[in-house]
Amino acid sequence: MLHDVTKVIGLTGPIGSGKNEVAKILRHHGISVIEADEVAHSLYNSQSPVWHELVRVFGSKILNRGGKINRKKLGEIVFSDKRELNKLDRIVHPHLREFIIQKVESSKSKVESINLIIINAAVLKEIGLVDYVDKVWVVMAPKEKRLKRLLKMGLSKEEATERMQSQMCQKDYLKFADIIIQNNGTLSELSKKILKLL
Repeated sequence: MLHDVTKVIGLTGPIGSGKNEVAKILRHHGISVIEADEVAHSLYNSQSPVWHELVRVFGSKILNRGGKINRKKLGEIVFSDKRELNKLDRIVHPHLREFIIQKVESSKSKVESINLIIINAAVLKEIGLVDYVDKVWVVMAPKEKRLKRLLKMGLSKEEATERMQSQMCQKDYLKFADIIIQNNGTLSELSKKILKLL
């Protein structure tokens, strides 16, 4: 059975660096990608343990009419105040780590010929997965480029800046990177870089 040699790669980088594009390219080449964001959103489901804890800490103002968590509202609260963001992280991160590891382990056991699994997570270090993965790929891009991409995604300049500031600075990502992917050119240049890595 080959799955004993499955390599797990943590894909991370600051917001707007283009790591989701890298994940897309990898998926396009048939690589299995676990999206930390999607796992996190599933933790927010109504009446889940995380849902109860979030409502207890942030109040019912973060809920939509139907009782679902309004992520935009929650985002406005946590990205403008570091202490609130820390509260959110303390609630979500342990569950997120556990769920991602479960997903990786079940992927390994399901497909015998799988030999590469990517965890796409902006908060790879914060949730304690750097030591779990075999290698860390960090996607980097100049600040101005990142800001431009966030504005294109529909964030206001203020929201984009707040989100950029809520993360580690670029230097900190480099401390645990095994591979650095500079994403300062076109998509096809990025594609070539990823194919080379594969």
